[in-house]
Amino acid sequence: MRALATALKYAKGLFIAGKELNKVKEFGEELKNLTEWLKEYPEILRALQSPIYPPDLKMEILQEILKYFRVDPEIERFLKLLVERRRIQFLEEIVSMYQALLDEELGIARGEVIAAYPLSDEERKELEGALKEILKKEVILEAKVDPEVIGGLKIKIGDYVWDGTLKSQLEKFKEIIIKGV
Repeated sequence: MRALATALKYAKGLFIAGKELNKVKEFGEELKNLTEWLKEYPEILRALQSPIYPPDLKMEILQEILKYFRVDPEIERFLKLLVERRRIQFLEEIVSMYQALLDEELGIARGEVIAAYPLSDEERKELEGALKEILKKEVILEAKVDPEVIGGLKIKIGDYVWDGTLKSQLEKFKEIIIKGV
C-alpha cells in the first residue's frame, strides 16, 4: 500500500508539472515508451532498482539510456530524482497512475472486454461506442480471449464489471437449483 501511495505522489507531481508546461500528453508518452523499453531489457531495470549498485553507477546507466531516448529535460530530471531517492522501482506504477490521471483529464475510460472468441475491430469499436453513450466518456477497450466464459462478454472498466457471460449465467442457475428456489 505504501508503494502505491509513493507512486501516486510522484505521478501527481509530474502530472501537475506537465499541466503547467502544457506537456501532459508528451510526458505520458515519453514515460510509457521508456517503461516499455525497460521491460524488454529487465536486466537494466534490475540494475537501476538494485540496492547493491551505488547511486553514481545507476546515474551513469540512466545517462546512457537518456542519450538513446532524448527525453524532455523535465522527464530527465524526474527520472534522475527517482534514482537519487531510490524510487525508480516504482516507475511502472508511476507510469500507470500518470496514465490514469491523464485519462481522467481527457475524459477517457480504459478497460477490458473478455470474450470466448477474438473480437473483430469492428465489434470492439461498436462496443466502445455503446459504452461511450452510457459512461459519457471516450472508451478504450483491450480485447482478451478466455474460452472459459463459453459465450457472451465480460466488461471491466475501473470498478465497474458487466458480466453477461454464459458461464456466470450458468453459475446463477446452479445456485438457484441448489437452493431449491
